[in-house]
Amino acid sequence: MLKLSSKLAVIVSTVDILSAELSTMRFCNTIRQFIAVSGYLLAGCVAHAADIHVAPTGSDANGNGSATLPYREIRKSLDHIKPGDTILVADGRYLGFTVLNLKATKEKPVTLKAQGQKAEILPTSDRRDNRDTIYIDGCSYVVIDGFHSFHANRAAVRLEAGEHITVRNCVFGNNERWGIFTGHCDDLLIENNECFGSVKEHGIYTGNSGDRPVIRGNRVHDNAGCGIHMNADLSCGGDGIISGACVEDNIIYGNCRKGGGGINMDGVQDSLIQNNLLFNNHATGITCFRGNGAAGPGGLRIFHNTIVMASDARYALQFGQTVRGNTVRNNILYNMNPARGGLAYFDAAADIPNVDSAYNIFSKEAPMIAVNDWKTRYTLSQWQAMGHEKHSFVCSQADLFFNAVANDYSPAKGSPAIGKGAPLDDGRSGNVPGNKPAPDIGCR
Repeated sequence: MLKLSSKLAVIVSTVDILSAELSTMRFCNTIRQFIAVSGYLLAGCVAHAADIHVAPTGSDANGNGSATLPYREIRKSLDHIKPGDTILVADGRYLGFTVLNLKATKEKPVTLKAQGQKAEILPTSDRRDNRDTIYIDGCSYVVIDGFHSFHANRAAVRLEAGEHITVRNCVFGNNERWGIFTGHCDDLLIENNECFGSVKEHGIYTGNSGDRPVIRGNRVHDNAGCGIHMNADLSCGGDGIISGACVEDNIIYGNCRKGGGGINMDGVQDSLIQNNLLFNNHATGITCFRGNGAAGPGGLRIFHNTIVMASDARYALQFGQTVRGNTVRNNILYNMNPARGGLAYFDAAADIPNVDSAYNIFSKEAPMIAVNDWKTRYTLSQWQAMGHEKHSFVCSQADLFFNAVANDYSPAKGSPAIGKGAPLDDGRSGNVPGNKPAPDIGCR
C-alpha cells in the first residue's frame, strides 16, 4: 500500500507539472497572439495616424502611410483619411485627385500639405471628371496648402458645395480657364497663392452665391480675363448675392486683355475691398455692378487701394446698378490712358447718390470722371464744383510713387499721398478715429 501510494503521488505530481506546463504554454500562446494582433493593429493604424505620408518613393500597394512606408499617390492617402489628419506630401509629381463629402470640423480639420516647394499635381484623364486637377466637392474644413499645378484641362483647383475650405501658399499657372474656381462655397479662405496665365478666363473665380469669402495676400497676374472675379450667378441657384467678402492685400497685375476687371464684382454686397495693389491691368481696375447677380452693389467699402491702369485700359474704379450706399476712401485711382480716367458711374441718376467717394488721388494725365456709360465726362475740378469728391486731388506719377517704372508704387519721399487720407475705423494700424495723424492714401 505504501509503495502504491508513493506511485500515485508521483503520478499526481507529474500530472500537476504537465498541467502547469500546458497552462504556461496556453498563456504564452495567448501572449504571442496578443502581440501579433497588437502589432497588426498598430501597423494598420499607421494609415489613420495624425500624419499620413505620401512620396514619390512610396507604394500604394505596400505602403501604410508612415514616414518609412509612405503611399505613392495622394489619392491612396485619401482612402484612409479621417477628421484631424494631415496628409504630408513630399516634393515630386502626383496625379490629380478628387475629395468627396469629407466632413471635417473646425476642431479637427483635414489638411493636405506640401512639405517642400516642389509638390506638383498633374492633370489627368483617368477620373470620371478630369476637367479640374484638384476637385473638392461637398466638403467642410479641408485645407490645401503649398501645392503647384499647371496646364489644367479647366481649373487647377475646383471647390464645390462646401464650407470653410482653405487654399493657401499654392502656385497655379497657365491653366485653360481658371487657377482657382469655386461654386456654392461659404466661408472660403484663399490666401497667399499665385495664380497666373489662365488662357481663357480668370486667376481666381468665386461664384454661385457663396458668402463670406476671404481672398487675401494673393499674387494674381497675366490672366486673360479678370484677376479676381466674384460672380453671384443667380441662374445657378442660391440668392444670387455674395455678401460678407473680404478682398485685401492682393497684388493684381497684367490681367484683362480679354476684358473684365482686376477685381470684378457682380452681385457683391456688404463687403470690404482694401489695401490691394493693382497695376498694368488692361480693362477695368475695380468694377462693381450687376450682371448675373440678383442685385447690384450695396454696402461696399473700398478703402486704401492703389490702382494704376495700363495705357490701353478703361477706368480705375466703376459702379453700376447700385441699390444702396457704398463708401470709397483713400484710394489712388491713377490712369495712364488719357482717354479714360479714375472713376465711372454707369447711370448718373441711379448710381451717384449711392456712392460716397472722397479722399482719393487721380492722375494728372487722366483725372476724368465719367457718367452714363462714359458718354459724359468731367474733370476732377468740374466734378468737385458739383459737390463731389471732397478732399480728392490730382498728382503726377513722379511725385506720387517711389519708382513706378520698376513697379514700386510705395510713396515717394514727400509724396502728397502721405498723411492725406481720411481716418477710418477699419481695425488696421494707422487708421483709427481720434487725434492721431491722418493715414496715407493708397495701399500700405
